[in-house]
Amino acid sequence: MRILALDTATAACTVAVTDGEELLAELTLQVPRAHSTRLMPLVAQALEESGTAPSDLDLIAVGIGPGSFTGLRIGLATAKGLAFALRTPCVGVSTLRALAYGTGAASGLVVSMLDAKRGQVYAGIYAAGGREADRWDELLPPSHLSVDELAERIHTLRVKRGDAGRPVILCGDAARRYADALALGEAAQVAPPGALLPRAWAVARVGEAQAQRGEQVEPDALAPLYLRKSEAETLWEARKSTSTQ
Repeated sequence: MRILALDTATAACTVAVTDGEELLAELTLQVPRAHSTRLMPLVAQALEESGTAPSDLDLIAVGIGPGSFTGLRIGLATAKGLAFALRTPCVGVSTLRALAYGTGAASGLVVSMLDAKRGQVYAGIYAAGGREADRWDELLPPSHLSVDELAERIHTLRVKRGDAGRPVILCGDAARRYADALALGEAAQVAPPGALLPRAWAVARVGEAQAQRGEQVEPDALAPLYLRKSEAETLWEARKSTSTQ
């Protein structure tokens, strides 16, 4: 299955073309607030370098977040537009799940954490399953939590699973910042730099597993995974509330 995959939920703008387990091309840029101008050129370059004509694509896989509201809108709009134009099925992939899978961990817990500001994170916890995307169990679905709440969830899961003596791999843009606050001691292992932000090849592999389970959707059914209101919405509601008092 030849797949075009992309994710723009974080500072990373990442695009890949895969064919089964073979990575044909992957391009990743970390340029803040440039996704709108960089994404389509990256898509075109990835297709060209992989020798893939748009009509050759069997699936478009896109990260649906959680993450940057603006970044997600850009990525989802691009995926929808391509899918409509090419009449290609698509699948939405949790950015947190793809992050965890991208660490390549064979066992233990993997915690994906993206910074949601003010001591909050978007987080998911997964039981590692190695190369097979279907073997990764989701123990905590994508959630908006305080760092203290996440620490408690991790502790509870480690005790329940008997994992207290095993390492916990942390990935995502909040991993380094909050590693100590999770109170894991020497068990905390921050993923290497190449696995701290989403990678499109991982989105492709997770997306392919979902497609094999029949989870493809029509382009208009793709939707971002927002776990909280945007700052603009929060400010608007606050002003509206003040004006009605």
